Amino acid sequence: MGHTLLRVTPSLFLSLLLCCGNVEAWVPVLTVSPSWLSPGASVTLSCRVKTSSLSWMFYWYRAVPDLPNKNYKYELLPDGIDGTVEDSYILHGQKHTAGFACRAKGGNPEDLTGYSEPKFVWSAGSHPEVSLTVSPKAEKLFSQQDVQLKCHGSSAAWRVRKFETTGYSTYLSDCSSWGTMTGSWCRFRSRWPQNAVFWCESGSGEFSNAVNLTLHKPESVLTVSPSWLSPGAPVTLSCNIRPPSVGWRFYWYQAAPDGSHTKYNYKLLPGNTSGTVKDSYIIHGQKHTAGFACRAKGGNPEIFTDYSEPKFVWSADPHPAASLSVSPDREKLFTVDDVLLSCQGNPTGWRVMKFEKTEKSSYLSDCSSWGKLTGSSCTIKSHWSHKAVYWCESETEEFSNAVNISMHTPWSILTVSPSWLNPGASVTLSCEVKPSSAGWRFYWYKAVPDLSKNSYRYELLPESISGTVQDSIIIHGQKHTAVFACRAGRGNPEDFTYYSEPKFIWSADPHPAASLSVSPDREQHFTSESVTLNCGGNSAEWRVKEIREINKLSLEPDCSYWGKMSGSSCTINSNWSHQAVYWCESETGEFSNSVNITVHDEDLLLVSPVHPVTEGASVTLSCRRRGENKLSDVIFYHNDKLIQNDSRGELKISAVSQSDEGFYKCEHSGEVSPQSWMRVKAASRTESSSFPLLLVVGTVSGVVFILLLLLLLLSRFRNSRGSDFLGPSEDSGNDPPDFQHVTYALVNLKHGEKKGEPGEPVGGAVYSVVKTGAAGTFSDYDKVSSLIRKTEH
Repeated sequence: MGHTLLRVTPSLFLSLLLCCGNVEAWVPVLTVSPSWLSPGASVTLSCRVKTSSLSWMFYWYRAVPDLPNKNYKYELLPDGIDGTVEDSYILHGQKHTAGFACRAKGGNPEDLTGYSEPKFVWSAGSHPEVSLTVSPKAEKLFSQQDVQLKCHGSSAAWRVRKFETTGYSTYLSDCSSWGTMTGSWCRFRSRWPQNAVFWCESGSGEFSNAVNLTLHKPESVLTVSPSWLSPGAPVTLSCNIRPPSVGWRFYWYQAAPDGSHTKYNYKLLPGNTSGTVKDSYIIHGQKHTAGFACRAKGGNPEIFTDYSEPKFVWSADPHPAASLSVSPDREKLFTVDDVLLSCQGNPTGWRVMKFEKTEKSSYLSDCSSWGKLTGSSCTIKSHWSHKAVYWCESETEEFSNAVNISMHTPWSILTVSPSWLNPGASVTLSCEVKPSSAGWRFYWYKAVPDLSKNSYRYELLPESISGTVQDSIIIHGQKHTAVFACRAGRGNPEDFTYYSEPKFIWSADPHPAASLSVSPDREQHFTSESVTLNCGGNSAEWRVKEIREINKLSLEPDCSYWGKMSGSSCTINSNWSHQAVYWCESETGEFSNSVNITVHDEDLLLVSPVHPVTEGASVTLSCRRRGENKLSDVIFYHNDKLIQNDSRGELKISAVSQSDEGFYKCEHSGEVSPQSWMRVKAASRTESSSFPLLLVVGTVSGVVFILLLLLLLLSRFRNSRGSDFLGPSEDSGNDPPDFQHVTYALVNLKHGEKKGEPGEPVGGAVYSVVKTGAAGTFSDYDKVSSLIRKTEH
């Protein structure tokens, strides 16, 4: 085959330039697959031109070494004279290393592009006329080691080529760029690890076998056992070479602190001048914290590895000339604590070191990286949990005792009991700090919906501005759905834990300013049925929230994530079974009543009201089968007790009483529905003792009017001792000591819209604390006066 010269006419150059905007667009790119030959496998050449706006013909070439010109000659492959419309070409029967190139013809008038860069297919099998051998013939070769590549064959002229990929780039070069070529020998020594393919090319145009060489940088890795000294126990140092290889001698060093740097000086251990053939070394009589290192020598010519990273054996016993103390000196330290590490001893120059190990790595650093060094003391305040070993190093090369410190991130966990409000029942909030420790003050918050941020803001409850020593508080008179959180603080200045996760107290009773209704009005629903949750009240903006029970309770995002929100309504259509509590939250910060809804993939469900039934009202329960509207011959159970078994399909209760509250389920044709709880609420009573209380706040005349009115009605209040409004009952002896005779009474007041500073008590509800003495010694008049004094503020 002849040598086809590159020819690009001005017309093609101009058309391509106008087409593509740059010259690179018309340089074809060749890919070869596979890169390494397998016996009997074909080789596919693919040619791509960056611009596709022209119609191309493709031409395929074999790259033949041209040593005098330090390049390649290109010879058309068989059947390639007329080119191909296809942009790929398949070679069969290729056995030896070879190079290829391509170019394309197009444009108007037609002409050829330049050649692509040559690409290679490599074979480990020797060519009959040329071959490559590597010395030393070792399993692993290392950087800094002399490597010799020898070309064999009848040719008088040779070059050794290297193809290397680094990052996103590839490099093709010959021995003169990275080694020394002498006749048929190429000798080189690499300073860095590398992986590359090497082969010989002869003056007569042949390619040798290719060799894939990986040059490793030998690394010494030291391990010390044990890490912490035990009295009388020896210390074993072990040095491993990575990657593993044989023929090394090992040298053992003591790491001495370098006072002018954050590094170490390495001093050979006694009796170790010539190194050891064995890769371990035993030290007897070590009493104090110390650092060690190793390195190895091997190869031909011999080379030293770098020093290993220093490793330490730690002792809790102080050195006579250096010691470390920790303040505060307690079992658990937290990320909110300021920790002081103090170095003591004769030297004047110190550094405090930390050794920290994570799952994948270990880190050695000094105080300047993570704390503040002042003289001989290092102050640290960590923002994350960790466990590390700390010690002092002096300018005179002494190590202090070592201290193992665990820094914990404290978090607050709130529990609320009960979860659902019962009329007249108190609510207990309990806050626990994990990991448990003493010395905390607890702060209690009401979570207020913040629709603009799709989250909650936290407002301190009354009597919680200064926190409480007790880890629980009791709230009386809570009537509506509410959300609470807690956190704890300690220290001076006080540092706080994060807020606990919000916890909910649910009420089935609607708030005067926010209510939730469900359509259809039933608790149980089939999968794939649409359920609409409607928010009602004064607010112009709403969000519907849910807490779903799968394996555990989880607070889900708002309706926009699991349903479809339209105005004040949320429509859900679930394809899987679940049980969840739903409620509305308004832009003005109110919570609606809560409802419990279950979705089932079963075929039989109970139809029961989702809202509480008022005492004295009538209610009808029925049974539904998927796809059927009405059933007959239905059996009904109340708290697992059969209460109706006849031809009727409904259970009618004409006047509901408290005894009707409980679990209900139905049975039809031998199939039993899931059960649901029907709640019965007391009917509202209009009694002579129940009258509106007018509170005129802000003027003297208003207060006087209230005093006169309440004094006239003292007898009425005497009859209501123990009510939720006034607070403690006569029988308060079983209350916890710190909460005896304390009631948080919920009094709704009509204040002007005035926002408090962060940390002020919640607006909209007054949690007034009425403190009494022994039972019967604090008059009703004093009770009323105490309540009024609270409302004046």
